[in-house]
Amino acid sequence: MKKYAVLSMDVEDWYHLDYFNKNECNLNQSTLDGIDIYLDLLDQYNIKTTFFIVGELVEVLKDKIKLIQDKGHEVCLHSYSHIRPLQLNLEDFRKDTLLGIESFKELVDIDVKGYRAPCFSLDRDRLEILRELGFHFDSSKIKFDQHDLYGRIDLSDFSESGPNIYNQNGFFEFEASTVEVLGKSIPVSGGGYLRIFPWKLTKTLLKKYFKTNKHYFFYIHPFEFSRNYDIKIPETTNFLTKLRFRKGRKTVNNKMHKLIRLLEENNYEFVTFNQIMKNES
Repeated sequence: MKKYAVLSMDVEDWYHLDYFNKNECNLNQSTLDGIDIYLDLLDQYNIKTTFFIVGELVEVLKDKIKLIQDKGHEVCLHSYSHIRPLQLNLEDFRKDTLLGIESFKELVDIDVKGYRAPCFSLDRDRLEILRELGFHFDSSKIKFDQHDLYGRIDLSDFSESGPNIYNQNGFFEFEASTVEVLGKSIPVSGGGYLRIFPWKLTKTLLKKYFKTNKHYFFYIHPFEFSRNYDIKIPETTNFLTKLRFRKGRKTVNNKMHKLIRLLEENNYEFVTFNQIMKNES
């Protein structure tokens, strides 16, 4: 069985992070330089992947989005305003998603067909709205009950066409990678966990994960690669949030090289989500 790895990026700026109040943030500061740093890393290994982009950033990122496409990467939607979908009623979620679709179509002439919810905040009702709006896949499922921001998506009537891949009538759901330790699911798939966990711990968890031969679906953000380490965050920010935002950012690039080499050693094939759909259909 082929083992696929998707090293996706959720393209948002630092002030979109759920633990900041955007209204208190200085929006003139940016960490979007992290996109170029990540693109350079992907180029080094000739990796193609999927970028989920916040709709309200499309106008300022028009040239960058064209570059991402020119390099052979896939472009998808990460909501319009980066409000967690479960904080929106169904109609407002539909409106937010339509704004995102329209921003891509009008500004960069892209029909986005993939979606990922901010903070994996999605349920079955909102998933059905994505299907109604013409999306071909979603990547908002994660098995981690300890995180109170994450949603729960009922896929009981989907078939599992591959490890971490669910399918119903040609619509796909991709589940972020977790590993079970002492009966608990631990994420091994996110930039935050890569930043904060020591590499030895991450490597141990990944080796345990690889033994199951599952596909590996990873996500990271521009701020985690950004070299703008002097972001002035709101004064009201508590200590734990400050630590969470700053911890390990200078280690990410080195850890990503280690992660990619480890995936290569374990015979993972780097692809986009769209490539998986074509192979699994």
